[in-house]
Amino acid sequence: MKKWRYTLMLAAVFFLASCQSAQQTNTVSEIIVIEGATVIDGVSDTPIEDAIIVIVGDTIQSIGKRGSLEPPPGARTINAAGKTILPGMFHLHGHVAMSEGFDRRMENYTRERIQRDANSYLYYGITHSISLGLDQEPMLGFLADQRAGRAGGARLYSAGLGFAAKDGWQPAGVEEINRPTTPEEARALVRKELEKHPDVLKIWVDDRLGELPKITPELYGAIIDEAHKNNVKVLAHMFYLEDAKELMRRGVDALAHSVRDKEVDEEFLALAKEHGVTQVATLVGHYGNLTYPQDTSFLDDPGVPLMVPADALETLRSKEYQNQQAQSPTRERSRRQYETALKNTAAIAAAGIPIAIGTDSSGASRVQGLWEHREMEHLVKAGLTPMQAIQAATANGAKLLGVDDKYGTLEPGKVADFVVLNANPLSDITNSLQIDAVWMDGKPVNRAALGHYGSGAN
Repeated sequence: MKKWRYTLMLAAVFFLASCQSAQQTNTVSEIIVIEGATVIDGVSDTPIEDAIIVIVGDTIQSIGKRGSLEPPPGARTINAAGKTILPGMFHLHGHVAMSEGFDRRMENYTRERIQRDANSYLYYGITHSISLGLDQEPMLGFLADQRAGRAGGARLYSAGLGFAAKDGWQPAGVEEINRPTTPEEARALVRKELEKHPDVLKIWVDDRLGELPKITPELYGAIIDEAHKNNVKVLAHMFYLEDAKELMRRGVDALAHSVRDKEVDEEFLALAKEHGVTQVATLVGHYGNLTYPQDTSFLDDPGVPLMVPADALETLRSKEYQNQQAQSPTRERSRRQYETALKNTAAIAAAGIPIAIGTDSSGASRVQGLWEHREMEHLVKAGLTPMQAIQAATANGAKLLGVDDKYGTLEPGKVADFVVLNANPLSDITNSLQIDAVWMDGKPVNRAALGHYGSGAN
């Protein structure tokens, strides 16, 4: 009996202590009111003009039109008149740590470079990014530390090592990926990959225009099924319309590239709707060498010298490099494929199929963070409205990753991740790069500290 009394007393003490601790936490959580901005919340098709956002700690407490909410007493007020605020952005197709300037190889893959690339994404307001299918051992430690609060930058998600055919698709600079030859082996390799706790998995379904073996439907069907048994989604690199259809029949969750061999048809659209597939168009990735020499204004972005080594930046700006890209023997083929991807993106958007942002960003010529803003430009070029492009970069990405209960839109109860702009991207989508500030977890990010090749503005 005495033992039970003692236990109850201890329980009471711990309960009171926890209540006091919670009260103290609530007391010290700073309350911030941001008022006067135009807010694109990612939910509505119209912005909130002259808005007020109330942030308590790392969470949005309330949001609405100014005058509809009473600012809490004691709050710190920030006047954001003339600014536009949108949610922190999501990026579903990039590659980290492998590149140092133009040098792309696995020997580059280090913890330091993972952190560098995570910083690049965050500098540009990309608060979440998937590293899609080329991750090595250092990523495991980085993710553990980041999720424990010991590492910063954009929140990274990993697809571990991806899957392709034996003797088939070979990602540039990569020594080893998963190459099953039977459905049983495919399932075993998935289970082995899942021991690393990847957030998603990646499949390459591509024969490089007939040059290489291509992984078969029986194999990638086993990969998708085994992943789904463990509640893990699968994204696929693909090129051909018929491969995209079969991937959807087998249950793939997202297409990480556009169909580029021909225009999508009604069967494709019906399959995408039936299976709830997300299209990651990767238009700027398909644009590739077409950017040179006429579309190089991105090199003048103030963040580029912070994210690209000086010698690599000098090369990108050189007439020799730009002319080399302009005279590439694959240029016209790239143009045809890109134009097909634009038409397909327009058709997919018109059909109401969700589109999310992905760019294949990595290395000096595909600047992490900046490239995702360029993707929104290309989505608008394909026919999406600026609002649809912003939703592709925010709410749609959060939904695919399964974190839309906390991120991707600006709503009460969600984490206060957002980007403050000096101009409205709804009038011109390129204004998404007019970044005044990036906030993460209810606090402004020190953007200047994120540069790794120089000191930054902002």
